[in-house]
Amino acid sequence: MSAAVWLIVIAVVVLGVVVAVFGWDRYRSTTKAVSESAQPTGEVFTDPASGKTMRVWYNPTIGEREYRPDERRPE
Repeated sequence: MSAAVWLIVIAVVVLGVVVAVFGWDRYRSTTKAVSESAQPTGEVFTDPASGKTMRVWYNPTIGEREYRPDERRPE
């Protein structure tokens, strides 16, 4: 292969890496939608990072757990 072909291959690979690193989550939302079918559980804990009281919510439809600020308890 000639030097020009190698240069093109390297440029395409570098461009692909740059696009992957900087554009991977560009069109995805960073906030997750709150599930309407989730139900509060009896699990409550204090988040060590924020100090807020959090409640665990469980969505039986998909088996997913959500962690939301507990609005029932004063902070």
